[in-house]
Amino acid sequence: MARRPEETLDKTVSHFLPLSAVTAEEADRHYERVHTRFARQLLRQRAHVVSYHTARAVAQYDAAGGWAQRPRAFRFIVLRFLPGRGLELPEELRAAIVEDHRAFLRELRPFRVREEVLFDRLRGQTALEKYVFELDRPEGVSRGAADAHLSARLRTLTDEAAATFGLRQLLVDHVLSEGATEAVDEPGQRSLPHALADTPRQAFLELYFDHREWAEEFFARAAVRAVLQDRYWQPIRGYRVVEKCGLDRR
Repeated sequence: MARRPEETLDKTVSHFLPLSAVTAEEADRHYERVHTRFARQLLRQRAHVVSYHTARAVAQYDAAGGWAQRPRAFRFIVLRFLPGRGLELPEELRAAIVEDHRAFLRELRPFRVREEVLFDRLRGQTALEKYVFELDRPEGVSRGAADAHLSARLRTLTDEAAATFGLRQLLVDHVLSEGATEAVDEPGQRSLPHALADTPRQAFLELYFDHREWAEEFFARAAVRAVLQDRYWQPIRGYRVVEKCGLDRR
């Protein structure tokens, strides 16, 4: 399949925590051995699903500008679809997925996003280091005001990216809506067919580097630290993740 311009694709970014009744290792074992295998085969059969990536958080951006903090996040899922499409699963498959969620997952938060490519120097690399940042809009601040603040900060990151060795791609995912969920055994195990009235989540940042060393050089830059430690977002939470591709038709 020919590569499509990214801006034409619909996209979701979701994250969840491990079930509290089991260890994180047990939850991840089920996720890797059962759930993602099931999901790959399911999505392979749906041509409107363009890509499916999963990522495990392994380190968190800390107050010193390093990555020594234990991550509070667990798993991220990124899906891309043909324009105007989504998962579109029949009720029996939705029920099967919810039953599987009960074995490993809680506090699922799915977001519809609009991807914007700020910097792109991908040239055929087959292995990359990935980092994800979460930005929440301050309480009482309008979307317009928050977006204006974000836009100024993104210009700084884009300028720094252009001068950074080994940084391959910088994306911002502007959050359009957050999907509603409900509890089964634990909170957020069943996705509902409607969105929340509002969400504090403003955006995600996704950054790809050739190597962790070049990433650490980038994050150590004074201008970059000023953005990522901006108390406006109270605070930004960033994670080094290990990403795997389950499906990519781009």
